[in-house]
Amino acid sequence: MSARLQECDEQRGKRMPKRGRERLYLVFDDWCHGYSIRMVNLLQHTAGSGHPAPVHFSEPFCRIMAPLVSYFTSAFGSKILAVFSRDPEADSESYFPMLDVRSRCVTFAPGQGCPIPPIYYLPVGNELFSLSFCSFEMLCSEELSPRLQDQSCGMGWSWKQLSEKPPFYVDNVTSYSLHPQERTFLFSTKTGATEATYTFDTEKRSWKLLGYWKLPFAGCGHFDLGLNCFVGLSKEPDTLGQLYSCEVPIYDTDDGLCPCPVVKLCKENLLSECPIDMHVGATLVYMGGKSEFCLVQCVSPDQDRMDEEDVAHGVQLPGRRFYCLTTSSLSFNKDKELTTGNNRRLQYYKVPKEATKPFLQDPVAFWM
Repeated sequence: MSARLQECDEQRGKRMPKRGRERLYLVFDDWCHGYSIRMVNLLQHTAGSGHPAPVHFSEPFCRIMAPLVSYFTSAFGSKILAVFSRDPEADSESYFPMLDVRSRCVTFAPGQGCPIPPIYYLPVGNELFSLSFCSFEMLCSEELSPRLQDQSCGMGWSWKQLSEKPPFYVDNVTSYSLHPQERTFLFSTKTGATEATYTFDTEKRSWKLLGYWKLPFAGCGHFDLGLNCFVGLSKEPDTLGQLYSCEVPIYDTDDGLCPCPVVKLCKENLLSECPIDMHVGATLVYMGGKSEFCLVQCVSPDQDRMDEEDVAHGVQLPGRRFYCLTTSSLSFNKDKELTTGNNRRLQYYKVPKEATKPFLQDPVAFWM
């Protein structure tokens, strides 16, 4: 391990909660005024066999009143943010809630100025970057004005529009991740048969073409120090439910472009093996520790007969839906193949019937 990566890990460890305090937080759009957040203590679960009997979630950890067109992200340690857009002229006093799951304290930051999906949120230190179809913004802290200041919080937040526009169309993004030095993030794109990966240096405020290849997984990838690589979930039909690992590319070479890093595909599949479980969507959650991950999969044993127009309008799925939680630890075997160990099908949870399909196709889950 390089001294720089070791230093990054030590700094990251100081910001993380003590082992055993972490919980899985799941967000649902099941409330008429907004969203509910459910908490699951995975560390209390015991390994089960077969198809566990579905159970109900416990009462919501909290509810967040917000427009039912909001985007959730985690940032600043133990905070969950419910971000929604605003009209900067007609609704200049609009703020979105930031819930700290440790203190259960809610603070507020100004809403964004009408970003257009797709939207990607990347926390870097005490800043949150938001890249959307029409804007590139940064949420940063500032001293609170006297009007907003109180005894519970000494800092405020504001959005800053960045002039460094990305050198690609945001709707062509296939995957993204944060470099382990926590200064640079990577975006991969695909346009036709052309693949490319770009980096953005948050200190130099500059974009750079890294190479004509893309990160292998779909959506967000997680850097794991034990494996010294990025890990992400495949959503391609032939490999759906399998995990990819990707070595960290050397992005600061003198000659500009770097070769495609080494990629490995895990042979094991983490999706539910029950024949009646129809796959709806899945999210991979990084649990830290010894390369530990949790797959949050939404399944339905009933046939889905909705058409595309129904899905676009966010109608509810007919029949039953469940969240299947599976934890696993990754490692490289003696043949240097990526493999899973200690796979545990923990529990099936009954999804609130009010939750809509678009929200369940990419389950919103955080480990903190």
